[in-house]
Amino acid sequence: MSILVFGGTGKVGSVAVKHLINDGLKVKIFSHSPDKFNTFPNEVEFIQGDLDNPETIPNALLDVEDMILILGVHKDEQERGLSVINAAKKSNIKRIIYLSLVHDPGTEAVPFYKSKLVIENEFKQSDMNWTIIRSSSFFQSDALLKNDIVDKGIFSAPIGSQGVYRIDTRDVGYAMAKATINKFNENQEFRLFGDDPLTGEGIADIYSRLLDKNIIYGGDDLDKWASFKKDGFPPWSLNSLRIMYGCVQKNGMKPFPGEKKCHLLPEN
Repeated sequence: MSILVFGGTGKVGSVAVKHLINDGLKVKIFSHSPDKFNTFPNEVEFIQGDLDNPETIPNALLDVEDMILILGVHKDEQERGLSVINAAKKSNIKRIIYLSLVHDPGTEAVPFYKSKLVIENEFKQSDMNWTIIRSSSFFQSDALLKNDIVDKGIFSAPIGSQGVYRIDTRDVGYAMAKATINKFNENQEFRLFGDDPLTGEGIADIYSRLLDKNIIYGGDDLDKWASFKKDGFPPWSLNSLRIMYGCVQKNGMKPFPGEKKCHLLPEN
């Protein structure tokens, strides 16, 4: 039986696929982007499909028992995820490993957080076993801020001063693969964090050193941020991010007191 990976061509999923292949497992990738397929080993089987076309999903589930589900942030994320889960219920899928987000008070009001909770509730109520990986924010997300940082000298993400334990997507991909390989993680949730609490001011200082130029933090004013970024995001995304950043400014994104590093993460 193969392991099917939704989102297998992305930053997290592609790393998970690599580790699964290295462990000798058979892997299928479901993707609507065939141009990305030639970057993977020949052992990987590709299923071309479209999450917005549910009829393309069932064929990908043939001869599959374990499924990794990684969904990108999208206005239709909930509908896409539920289409996969509904198809999985009618197939031989026995286990789902799902990438979600760290949830703190208030995040249930963030549309793309709420979507993930709806998807989680759907498979939790099914006969499938499941593992949820809740990740902190990614270092790699700063790639979307390249023009702000490099050209304008501003770290614009209004993450505040409570501390965000950001994590590398490669570590998250490793954890997803390890959770898939080790079936003792069934019907459990795991939280992934990086090693250090980072603030808006702190990240601006880091970029100042790395780029050898003065990078300033754009500040915590969410109205000012939304005005600054209004041409860079569609309205649904801008509104979601605004609510999310408000939660991050209030709570940070960090382990609970005494919470140990997740055993699914690499040791170093």
